[in-house]
Amino acid sequence: MTERLKAWWAGLSTRERWLVGVAGGLAVIVLSWLLIVRPIDLMRESAKARHDAAVMALGRVEARVAAIENATASPPPSVSGRISDIVTAEAVRVGFTTTQTEPAGTDGVRVIIAAVRPQTFFAWVADLETRMGLHVDALTARPNADETLSVDVTFRRGGQG
Repeated sequence: MTERLKAWWAGLSTRERWLVGVAGGLAVIVLSWLLIVRPIDLMRESAKARHDAAVMALGRVEARVAAIENATASPPPSVSGRISDIVTAEAVRVGFTTTQTEPAGTDGVRVIIAAVRPQTFFAWVADLETRMGLHVDALTARPNADETLSVDVTFRRGGQG
C-alpha cells in the first residue's frame, strides 16, 4: 500500500503536490474543529445552561424557604365567615369542581372532588393551611385512570379538631 502511495506521489508535479498538501492541511484544520473545538464548545454551553438552571432553582428554593419561615413566624389570619363558604370559594378560585360540600361538625367542612391533579390539589391544601389557617382533619385520595386523583378532604379551623 505504501509503495502505491509513493508511486502516486512521485507521479505528481510540484504544483499538484502543493495543492494536495494545502488540501490535507485544510482537512486537518476542519477535522480538528469538528472533532475537538466544537464538542468542547457545546459541552461548555451545556454546562452554562445547567448552571443557570441551578441558580434559578436555588432562587426559587430560597424564596420558598423565606415564605415558609415567614408563615411559621407569623400566625395565619383568622378565618371569618362560614368555613364551607370559604373553602368552596377557594376551590372555585383555583378551578376545582367540587362534587360535594357538606359541614363536618361545627367547625369543619368536608369536600369531595372527583378529579384533580395531585400537584395542584396539594398546593391548594398547603395554601389553605398557610393563608387561611385551616388544617386538614381527614384526607382520602384515590387514583383515577387518567393521572388525576379523587379526593375526600375535611378541613377544620386552625387550633381545633
